[in-house]
Amino acid sequence: MTDNNAPQIANISRRSILKGFALSGLVLAVGMPAQLLAADEKQKYGRDGMPNGWVDDPLVFVSIAEDGTVTIVAHRSEMGQGVRTSLPMVVADEMEADWQRVKVIQADGNEKRYGNQNTDGSRSMRHFFMPMRNVGAAARMMLEAAAAAMWAVPVSEVKAKKHQVAHAKTGKTLGFGELAQKAAEMAVPENQNLIYKSADEFNYIGKKDNKLVDGFDIATGQTTYGMDVRLDDMVYAVIAHPPAYGDTLKSYDDTETLKVPGVIKVLTLPSSPPPAVFNPLGGVVVVASNTWAAIQGRKNYLLSGMPVLTVNMIQPSSAKHYRLLPNRKVAKSFVVKVKPIMN
Repeated sequence: MTDNNAPQIANISRRSILKGFALSGLVLAVGMPAQLLAADEKQKYGRDGMPNGWVDDPLVFVSIAEDGTVTIVAHRSEMGQGVRTSLPMVVADEMEADWQRVKVIQADGNEKRYGNQNTDGSRSMRHFFMPMRNVGAAARMMLEAAAAAMWAVPVSEVKAKKHQVAHAKTGKTLGFGELAQKAAEMAVPENQNLIYKSADEFNYIGKKDNKLVDGFDIATGQTTYGMDVRLDDMVYAVIAHPPAYGDTLKSYDDTETLKVPGVIKVLTLPSSPPPAVFNPLGGVVVVASNTWAAIQGRKNYLLSGMPVLTVNMIQPSSAKHYRLLPNRKVAKSFVVKVKPIMN
């Protein structure tokens, strides 16, 4: 029995698509099966394709104190690229906040609340420039709505500028701190209703001489670095990977490892099918109460495994994904004593 609604992907060749395109420039719009177009529409890219996507709720990223201090949350990791300054600065600019009265705080790791926080690949500004503009624009419009409500005037007659909202006809002004409580009660505008600043109205975006909010502290060693963080009941771990990319763990002996004082447990880390990209390469994880114990524990066990991939095992259809793998022969199994990374 044939399903007439099933996508006929197998029947469409690259040659037939190119021939159709030569005959009609509309082939990609009307010459393709509707099922293929629907499938394309469901694909997600950029920030939409990242785990947990993105969040642009001003109530999550912005808070305003009664004294007018605006606190903006930086949800990406600062690793010298300046993102702890740049993303909050986008919010402040769109919000019309005075940068001198802005406080930046670091978010906890909570992707359900803040959206994707995987800071790598030079993606923070590319992915979150518009979400942060949304946050700032929504916060500004909520402040303007609060001022209009307090003055009982149309919101079209008020405008936020330089950390306050002014009423054009009367010249009245209210600072952000004075409006904070009322603004928090306002409905968050839908994205399609947001009114953005034009480029010639930007105070910080695209301007030079913007300094990092914690640049001095970072350069002088006064900030809290990742290695400085200490948490209650914190443990430490080191990983022993199989010796060659594409190999997978067969077995391990942790008898001696568990005798090392401070070692808590030994876990296995599953391998990821090549190409692993950013996924774990697999191996054995030694968890201990301190770094030294974890390193010493890693010295004291044997790994045994077998290769799962060589060039000769690659299917032709997927060979291009592995073209950078060395053309080597891999032993059918290996037993290796893991060496310490330091003595």
